[in-house]
Amino acid sequence: MGDKRTYRKFTADQKLEIVLAGLKSGNVQEICRSHQISPALYYGWRDQVLQAGKERLAGKTERDQATELRRQIARLERTLGKKTYELEIAGNFLRGWE
Repeated sequence: MGDKRTYRKFTADQKLEIVLAGLKSGNVQEICRSHQISPALYYGWRDQVLQAGKERLAGKTERDQATELRRQIARLERTLGKKTYELEIAGNFLRGWE
């Protein structure tokens, strides 16, 4: 019979603590052994931490561009919804006219 594998859950604070410990010590293998995690998992967390830091430290213009793109996407989605609704109404009108 297959053994059901259970996975441990790490909080964001625990992950950050492990990543910072690895960055400080430089001995990733020892950190992974002591926390019983794989190096691949550690490096995935490290990459996420560094990416989040990079995004947080991005200049105001980069953040403003991302915000403007999100606004534009929302506006286009609303327009698409309106046009879809208008087509549905026109289709219902034409069906009723037959």
